[in-house]
Amino acid sequence: MKIIWNKPLPLVYPVPIVLAGALVYGKPNYATIGDTGLMGISPPLVFISSHVNHHTNIGILEHHTYSINIPGTDLLEKVDYCGIVSGAEVDKSALFTNFFGELETVPMIAECPVNLECRVVKEFKIQHRQVFIGEVIATHIEERILLANGQRKVLPTLDELDPIIYALDNHYYRIGEQIGVGYQEGQFLLENE
Repeated sequence: MKIIWNKPLPLVYPVPIVLAGALVYGKPNYATIGDTGLMGISPPLVFISSHVNHHTNIGILEHHTYSINIPGTDLLEKVDYCGIVSGAEVDKSALFTNFFGELETVPMIAECPVNLECRVVKEFKIQHRQVFIGEVIATHIEERILLANGQRKVLPTLDELDPIIYALDNHYYRIGEQIGVGYQEGQFLLENE
């Protein structure tokens, strides 16, 4: 039997924690974002949703670009700090090694194993949220997690990325064990229809 929670809750897990980057008044700035996700692989589309008052939004609206930086759990303290303070008052870029890729207005964080350079294809507001849908222009992946026995792999595993996961219980988590392979685990049912 199920009960209805005392208020509607978007209980969708896991919630990846990223640092969204933008050039604000000529200076790199980063915001801790949990409201982010994939919208499609071909074309490569992602989104971030932030409060309309976020300082980072100023730069995204000015340049129509942003970055998604995926931090490892080793950066938890800095990531959490970036969600506590405002870039209008604190230079968050001083916490990291900043670099730029193909788009000159997209600051990224070298310490993050994956960085996505995004160009805004759609922006809209809904209630107090500002949503930026971006097309990924370039994906930067740390070389150490792309090499296995001297050979290039297709993609890094979640264990190698070691992303920060957030839950609505206000706790951070680490990814657990692999339990299957996509589009393979249901083959038995398909074959026995």
